[in-house]
Amino acid sequence: MHNAKDKRIKKLKRKRIWPSVIGLFVLLSIMCLLSIIIMGASIVDIMQRKVNQSLARTEKIASLYEDYNDSNAKDINENVEAYIKISDEIGAVALVDKEGNPIWISGGEYPTLDNLVDFDVTYGEEVLHLKLIIVEGENQIFKIDNNELVIDDNILNSIKINNLSENNIFSENDANVIMHLNQWFLVPVGDIQVLVFNDVNLYGYEIIMPIMIGGLIIVLMLIFAIYYLVSVISVFVNMRKMTRLIYTDVVTGGNNWLHFVKKGTSLLKKNRKGKFNYAVLHLQMRKYRSFCTCLGVRRGEELIESFYNVLKKKLGTKEVMAHHENAQFAILLKYTDKQQLLNRISEIEKELDAVLPNMKLYFGVGVYQVEVGEKDIEQLYNNALIACEMLSEEADNQIAFFDVEMNKRKMWERKVEDDMDKALQNKEFKVYLQPKISARGEKLAGAEALVRWIHPSEGFIPPNRFIPIFEQNGFILKLDDYMLEEIAAQQAQWISEGKEVVPISVNVSRAHFTREDLAEHICAIVDKYNVPHNVIELELTESAFFDDKKVLLNTVNKLRNVGFIVSMDDFGAGYSSLNSLKELKIDVLKIDADFFRGASEQERGMLIVSEVIDLAKKLNMKIVAEGIESREQVDFLVEQECDLIQGYFYAKPMPISDFVKKYGGSDE
Repeated sequence: MHNAKDKRIKKLKRKRIWPSVIGLFVLLSIMCLLSIIIMGASIVDIMQRKVNQSLARTEKIASLYEDYNDSNAKDINENVEAYIKISDEIGAVALVDKEGNPIWISGGEYPTLDNLVDFDVTYGEEVLHLKLIIVEGENQIFKIDNNELVIDDNILNSIKINNLSENNIFSENDANVIMHLNQWFLVPVGDIQVLVFNDVNLYGYEIIMPIMIGGLIIVLMLIFAIYYLVSVISVFVNMRKMTRLIYTDVVTGGNNWLHFVKKGTSLLKKNRKGKFNYAVLHLQMRKYRSFCTCLGVRRGEELIESFYNVLKKKLGTKEVMAHHENAQFAILLKYTDKQQLLNRISEIEKELDAVLPNMKLYFGVGVYQVEVGEKDIEQLYNNALIACEMLSEEADNQIAFFDVEMNKRKMWERKVEDDMDKALQNKEFKVYLQPKISARGEKLAGAEALVRWIHPSEGFIPPNRFIPIFEQNGFILKLDDYMLEEIAAQQAQWISEGKEVVPISVNVSRAHFTREDLAEHICAIVDKYNVPHNVIELELTESAFFDDKKVLLNTVNKLRNVGFIVSMDDFGAGYSSLNSLKELKIDVLKIDADFFRGASEQERGMLIVSEVIDLAKKLNMKIVAEGIESREQVDFLVEQECDLIQGYFYAKPMPISDFVKKYGGSDE
């Protein structure tokens, strides 16, 4: 997910408007060139047709001389002159003999017969045998192609044709005439040769339509270009807005986590030579959820925005910060030495605390001091976050610096969570039993089931290294069920073998008491093995009394009604309350081991133990003292008529096989 997100953001940032604009201009250039070619081709086509018409006129004049002789020469010549007068295209006609000597000339001049070109032209169904007089040598605008007279458009716009009137191809005399094409055609007729001077004119009105079509195409292309350009600019503007939105935090309106990563990474890369000392901070307001519960989520968000504005003012150049989540902020600070860094952090906390002068706010800060060359700011921030998580809840504002041991602890937590399900499936969790010895006669009267993890690669793992993790992530629920089922199965086996069994206590974590059907759930596990309920004792901690009291009381009553022994573990540790004894009907009270530790407080502790035992007796409860390590403690408990004693003085927790060897019973 993370890689996909980075790729999309980088792809968005790489988009530029210039390729689209350049592509637009290339497209416009191509379309304009095509428009010019279309207009040029149209004009050439018009001139081609006019030349074909001039060929027809030349044939018509030449046909008048088919019966030419001395008797009708005058009449024919007069008819030709009359035709010339009414024709705009025929400029002159000349008759010459086969040697080129003039016989008759309409205009008083005729061309020389040098550079005559013979060719046949198909006109309609007839083939005309023509000769063309080359007036300017090789620069003729006419050429022969497949027996047809065509215009050579390669030289159309670059040559001048000299004729009898010495007019240029582009006329300057008549504003309406755009182009003159003047040529002599020679047609042999019997013993004479007829020379016809054709004056082909291209008028302005004849090319209006091609020009209009070409112009319309250009106008349409300009409209399209403007629309396209506006669209591209609009997309570019929206893209910039979207980019800004991506880096904007929805709560504060300022920079968000993505901006912090981008800018922070850039600053660290530029500092690869270690010019500045940098520290990554994870700053959070503690008890933010309680604040929102009391004053509302909206007020909480307003507080976060105020914090953001304060932090922003405290930053200098080449520093960056952003709101992360809830009341947490990521900060990249420059510093000179550790003391100066601590002073800056303390100053920041004071400024934040002043946002609500009438309310005490609590902050926690995790700090990671960046080493030269480190630039993965997300990992560095995670280190600062780990440091902050190690802070205790008791103190006020606290600052914790990341060290290697913190990372090791986090890696261990990750390993435990990765392996726990597999360990449960493979039965790597082993049941250890610690005996409970009767104070009268010092014989076995019960046991407590404790879990140990025999890991395939880590070996023996004590419970203090995994139980707190399981309690935090909820896996303790599965582990408790597993332990209950293992004890039920073991008790069932010993009973089937005719062995005398003693009650074995199994811990029931406070997390179980969120479900109202807990009693039914426990019965379902035990009843699979047909074990009497009174050989299983269910231990719950007194802290469970401070969760859902109604569910707890209802569950305990159900369990006792179906024959289970219920005990309260660690009585006197932390939140002990006599009110819990008043409302919670239990069978066994376990006195916490802390009462028996510490020589200076031992006398006061023993006094409290004595009174607790006396109180429990009056409430018809059995007493178990745990953590007993000396004969003096045993003698005191015997004197106080304590029921059961549990501790290292008698035995440490041991595997079931060792328990069987020492106290009898049956092993698997």
